[in-house]
Amino acid sequence: MIAMVYEEPARIPRLYDEADLPWIGKLLDVVEQSVGEPWRVLVERVEHAALRVHASHRAAMLQALRRVLGGAGRRARIAQQVRALVLGPPALDAAERQARLATAAESLGLTADDVEGLLWVDLAMERPVVLPEGRPAETELAAFANLERIQRCVRRAHDLQLRVWDRANELVRMVARYGLISQIRRDGDATVLDVIGPLALFHSTLVYGRALAQLVPLLADHPRFELDIRCQLGGEEARLHVAPPVWLPPAATARRRTSIAEQLACDLEALGHAVEREPPPIASDEHVLFPDLALVQGGVRWLVEVLGFSTRDHVAAKLACYRRAAIANVVLCADLATAPGCDLEAQVCGFTRRVDVDDLLAMLRAPTGGQ
Repeated sequence: MIAMVYEEPARIPRLYDEADLPWIGKLLDVVEQSVGEPWRVLVERVEHAALRVHASHRAAMLQALRRVLGGAGRRARIAQQVRALVLGPPALDAAERQARLATAAESLGLTADDVEGLLWVDLAMERPVVLPEGRPAETELAAFANLERIQRCVRRAHDLQLRVWDRANELVRMVARYGLISQIRRDGDATVLDVIGPLALFHSTLVYGRALAQLVPLLADHPRFELDIRCQLGGEEARLHVAPPVWLPPAATARRRTSIAEQLACDLEALGHAVEREPPPIASDEHVLFPDLALVQGGVRWLVEVLGFSTRDHVAAKLACYRRAAIANVVLCADLATAPGCDLEAQVCGFTRRVDVDDLLAMLRAPTGGQ
């Protein structure tokens, strides 16, 4: 008999806290007892364990465990290598099959039993349960489960509002790096980011949703924030409010790729232009603008902002904000793959993958500049 409590309302995702630690600890007991068994065995044992929580919470913790353990890429490479050595024409008898395994084992420096166990190690339900770093902490599992729940809402969001009080400029720059459609404004001593969600777009919604979800892990480094998400879950509108204290895994220090704006700065500097990177933010009424570059052309100082995802309405609104700040010498560089049609505006330089420096400089040198 499965002992569970049906407590999971579809419209209000619940985040995990101290009250969940006892049953998470019992679930980890089941994990430890299943080491060496295929994941399908662990899943079945967790489904039938006397945890007294809804099935969705069990599934959330198992998914979090996969993220904690990681290693999917390495397992895929190992399995592909083993299959390349073992698989081929059908092995019609046990002796031929064992001979193939032995040959592969000799090539890889393993035993035949090891090779057989690695054949399908990349399949989610067939790989063995391993705890290479020992038993994870209950709080670590809860943090990764919280991250996935918040990111799930973000990937299905109509819009979200993020309010931060510390190191806001750094977070805003990351929003720009991910190419998200947002408006930034000040509200007292807080910075407010109003960000369009993927469900408000008509194109590239999956890509945009993944980009937007990358913001969530960064919140672990912010002691004070408020995140409000309006999303669609199970065919119904839902709202999620997130604020400290909330368990999230520490933000990973992933290797950062050169952004399009950084590449543009390098290209301009290679041609001898003096470029100011990340010039100071500009106030425009209650909004705040964050240009990526500034350079002088023909004795005139120009601001350049690179856009990722965008719409024509968003471009028009951003240009209007610059005008209200009494800044006419600005050019927006719009990625035509994720901002189709936005280059029709006079002060927009369209690009694909990389901003063409000649196109940008031609706009700045035109008699009317970028206008």
